[in-house]
Amino acid sequence: MSKGVTIKSLLAAILLLAAISCSNDNSEKAQAVLNTAQSLYNNRQYDSTMSVLDSLYKKYPAETNIVRQGMYLMALAQEQSTMIRLAQADSVIKANMPIVEEIGKDFTVIKNPDLVENYRVYKTIAKNALINRTGIEPRVDDNGLLYIVSLLNGRAVKHTKLRVTSSDGASAETASVPYDKSQNYRFTVEGISNEMVTFHADQCSDFCQFIVDNASKQLKLEFVGSSTYAITLNKTLKEAIAKSYNYSNAIQEGLKAERTKLYLNKRLEIARKQIEQTKQKL
Repeated sequence: MSKGVTIKSLLAAILLLAAISCSNDNSEKAQAVLNTAQSLYNNRQYDSTMSVLDSLYKKYPAETNIVRQGMYLMALAQEQSTMIRLAQADSVIKANMPIVEEIGKDFTVIKNPDLVENYRVYKTIAKNALINRTGIEPRVDDNGLLYIVSLLNGRAVKHTKLRVTSSDGASAETASVPYDKSQNYRFTVEGISNEMVTFHADQCSDFCQFIVDNASKQLKLEFVGSSTYAITLNKTLKEAIAKSYNYSNAIQEGLKAERTKLYLNKRLEIARKQIEQTKQKL
């Protein structure tokens, strides 16, 4: 055998040994990661399990056998994590259901054929409907969203927003709703002018929360437009807004949990399919 061939053979052998050594080293490291993930899973730390397994795939993609085991464990962890979240969603629904039912007894459903949807008004103010009088009315729609309707009677303020100010000087405003003959419109009854504006949930949430948080204080309500007009919010109206706010929040929390359940049930179905698929490849 020639010297050249011997050197080539020696180099090849060295490279092969290096490759085997590197492969063995990666295999041991990958197995260690898998073992860590398994330990976390056994301790019911499912999110941490998935995080560790994610690093396994990224660092050691060539370790196919260990990666397959990791994929199976990942599916198991996903299943368990999803089941925990489903239980949490159920708890929210169960907790909010009696609140919605109890508070709901204090609301009157207003059915108006001229409106697309019905709405609910707190009983203490439902008796004094917002018709041709100055004031505001909190309403909860069929989706559980709280919105505010304002009416300014006999004043030409051309208001586009509302401002509420507490006795200590703090204040909050609704969003501005430009005059559009729809959400903000004006009409005359027996020669008396009226300005009515509807502030949707996303336009008055901070305004409503401020009233709820400061209900014990004296609150001034201003109709703000080309000029302003102010009234004092009475105890009855502050209570109505607070009740409407809490009612809306309870409904929204329940609906959010219901939507979460739909998503999680689909996610659970996928996880269980992945368990079967990855188990067959072990």
